[in-house]
Amino acid sequence: MSSTSPATAAKVHPAQRQRDTSDDLLVLSLRISERSGAVSTLTMSVPAPHLDAIGWQLAHLAAYIGELRKTGLDPNGEDAYAFLSARTPWSWFPWQPLHDTRVTCQLDVLLGPLDESGWPAISLVILESEDGKWGFSRKRLRQGASAVVGVALTEIDGAHSHLCSQASRDQEEETVRRRDEAKALLAEVREIHGHARGKSNSEGARKARAALHQALDHEPGTSSFAQLDPAPDRMETFTGAIAAIDSRTNDAGETAVLFTIAHEQGRTGTGGYEVPDRLRCTVRGPAAKAAASLPPGRRVIVVGRLAQQVYVSKQQKIPRSLITFDVHALGPDLVDPGLS
Repeated sequence: MSSTSPATAAKVHPAQRQRDTSDDLLVLSLRISERSGAVSTLTMSVPAPHLDAIGWQLAHLAAYIGELRKTGLDPNGEDAYAFLSARTPWSWFPWQPLHDTRVTCQLDVLLGPLDESGWPAISLVILESEDGKWGFSRKRLRQGASAVVGVALTEIDGAHSHLCSQASRDQEEETVRRRDEAKALLAEVREIHGHARGKSNSEGARKARAALHQALDHEPGTSSFAQLDPAPDRMETFTGAIAAIDSRTNDAGETAVLFTIAHEQGRTGTGGYEVPDRLRCTVRGPAAKAAASLPPGRRVIVVGRLAQQVYVSKQQKIPRSLITFDVHALGPDLVDPGLS
């Protein structure tokens, strides 16, 4: 009599098991260095349930680079946010991506002004990782417009090929839609790459790297501002006590009231920007006169926008940078007035 052993479940290697990707995120950290020396920062995330999400976002980044070349305008935070958010429903990401297990891909981009070739200076670092026993990590660095657009072309081309194969098998409506979207992006990036490859060479890449770190020649006594949050309608709110207050009048006779608030909102703003414990606030226009009468110690609520100021004093002639707050609304804290 022959005996048979009970059926056993087929064992699957852990690396071949389907991993839940529904919570995966791709984070874009985009720092834009303007000619004035001001730097605006965007740190945003997008769901990345598909392995080819990186191809999509690199294609959109390449499209923005191509748009800068076409218009001849230097990059800035507000324009970059408007362009990229029109293509992808980004969400602000106020945490450190490297310490968040949901982040499986991180794009770190440093973008500078256009050089003589008509392309912006750019440096891209791609970090891909996955935690766990069978996880992985990979880092890629690209510098110069041609190299960045080139890696975008490779990634979106691979994504399109994969979707073509998948669509021919399952004929799912969503797969076909994503395949057609990838095809359109591929054509767009291929055209941009043709322009970038024709205009960029090793010398151009060297100049692009230099443009990202070049020392700027500032006029003594001047200052420039860059809004930290590129979304023009979004405001920040801070509550705290006035630590110091004074007023200044410029050459045009316009008076601005400057006061320092010891706020209680912590070190990070709504958009993920680091905020000093004592925030320098500026009130302009008709409200400046009323603001000048506020005594130190008065608790107030201020609503406005964070900005980065780069200034050069007449004495030291060394560029300095600080975070300031442009006040759009100002009022006393009636719940806890804290009068001195």
